[in-house]
Amino acid sequence: MMSWKRVKDGYVDGVDAGEDASLQAGFDLGFREGATQTVAVGRLKGIVSAIWCWCQTQHPESPLAASVTHLLQQVSQHEDTIMEGIKNTLENPPPSVSAVSESMEDLEVEQANPGCEGEDVKNRLLETLKYLLQRCMDLVSELGLPEELVSHIQELNNM
Repeated sequence: MMSWKRVKDGYVDGVDAGEDASLQAGFDLGFREGATQTVAVGRLKGIVSAIWCWCQTQHPESPLAASVTHLLQQVSQHEDTIMEGIKNTLENPPPSVSAVSESMEDLEVEQANPGCEGEDVKNRLLETLKYLLQRCMDLVSELGLPEELVSHIQELNNM
């Protein structure tokens, strides 16, 4: 008859081996997603900042200048949201399975699916970025700026 200690030790060893095997893949995925989000919003912020500067010199009294200012604020808020999410994830990583109590009874407790909330946040961030990109393209058209700028903005939609 196998002792509970051996069963528990075998389980913990298996969990540790599984965590080690998936750690790099998880890091790669998280890094790629984080970099994609921050690069896209950073480029959009640069484009909107350039449009804002152009508006301030060419059409400071235009109502569209206020729209560009508002869009720049929205892009900055979106950037802050992404950075806050990254910071929060780094400060509060999800617990590893091996960190769970060594009691076999505790291991039988069901946990909520942690992936669902993360997917909802990711989808909301993507939807917000799409909205901001579309708003930027609309302003480019309203201001009569070169169509080349629209293609640069559309590239961000494909990141």
